[in-house]
Amino acid sequence: MRHLSIASYALTAVGIFIVLVALALDLAAWITLVGVLLAWAGIVKIAVVLIWTRIAHMETDKHKPISDV
Repeated sequence: MRHLSIASYALTAVGIFIVLVALALDLAAWITLVGVLLAWAGIVKIAVVLIWTRIAHMETDKHKPISDV
């Protein structure tokens, strides 16, 4: 889960970096859009990882998976 968390924060950081560079250099609108979408995907991924680790207790001793019937 640690690798997924690092990838989520990196995805968000790259997206924000692309948006800032695109705005500073007055690049095409689609490049800004790419940055915004990357940042948004990273934020959603961060939220999902937090839900998995805080609520579902994935990769901890508290995790109780549902058994198949």
